[in-house]
Amino acid sequence: MSLRPVLFIALLFSASAQASGGSLSLMENWQNMGNAPIAVSPDASLIATTRSPLGSPYRPYDTRLEVRDTRTMKLLYRAQPANGDGKTLLFSPDSKTLWTAHTGTLHYDARSGQPLENREGSDGPGISALAFSPGGETYALAGVNVIGNHSVSLHDTASGKLRWSGTPSPPTSAEGERANWVHSLAFSPDGSLVASGSGGGGVILRDAQTGKRLRHLTDTAEGATRAMRKGWTAHADTVTAVHFLSPTRLLSASRDGKMKLWNASTGKLVARLRLDGGLLAADVTSDGRVLAATGRGLVLVGTQQDELRMLEVLRSAPQNPFTDVSVTHKVGKAFHVWLMTRKGTLSHWLLR
Repeated sequence: MSLRPVLFIALLFSASAQASGGSLSLMENWQNMGNAPIAVSPDASLIATTRSPLGSPYRPYDTRLEVRDTRTMKLLYRAQPANGDGKTLLFSPDSKTLWTAHTGTLHYDARSGQPLENREGSDGPGISALAFSPGGETYALAGVNVIGNHSVSLHDTASGKLRWSGTPSPPTSAEGERANWVHSLAFSPDGSLVASGSGGGGVILRDAQTGKRLRHLTDTAEGATRAMRKGWTAHADTVTAVHFLSPTRLLSASRDGKMKLWNASTGKLVARLRLDGGLLAADVTSDGRVLAATGRGLVLVGTQQDELRMLEVLRSAPQNPFTDVSVTHKVGKAFHVWLMTRKGTLSHWLLR
């Protein structure tokens, strides 16, 4: 498979970066590299992508994981995702293992691809989100089991032993059964909280030690759905990402086009920002900036002084939006940013 750079796309994005201030610069990009999601190891040395046959998303059970060295983009190995599906994919905090989940979890040695353990089961939950605690000792799962019960649960990473399991809050059947499906999970930096975002727009905070539901976040100010008006949800559509900026500051992003900043201690809405095209994915730098993939392109958002402020916009062709974004830790004076588009173009950027 050729990794030839796509020069016309490079020129398009480079010109956009210069026009908007130049804090984002394109390094290289490659065609036909698979589908979202992507995962980059915390040490920035490996990138995992998902690939369906001929780039088609319509044969998910033939999907394969492909892992590459980020410095050379050399293919290191291919692996089987859990139950043939690659929708949940991430590296452990120590970068030593690669995890995939669907009905249960599979994990591999991140460098060699050697299978380490299969925690699948025919009656296991359909897992829709997975997140590690900051130290990696535990992980949170969200999913639905064979009889339709939705839950968020916490497990020991080493053994897989269940520590707690909690059912979701409203929205209820008024918003449809799938509204409770959790699409995003995050731990607070101090490991004390777990946040979940659902298909119905709900954002729930839990005590990470006990699983106790602490509060739902709500916002009824504008564009409120029935669930929002009743105080059930924070957004009017699927919550595609939740990220803690600090132990007390939580960011949520949704397909309704809204990004919101919350005080996690009080549940109070601090700031909101409307973005065109809906929010498909988002990641956060260690200095608190947000890179959001929308239907229009990549948006850089600042979060200083409890504000949400658009800093920069790079617009992609509307027919090929970004579907996933991953930011690694700072190397020198720049963060490394990886993006996947709907048509399978993978790109590598530097954020100054």
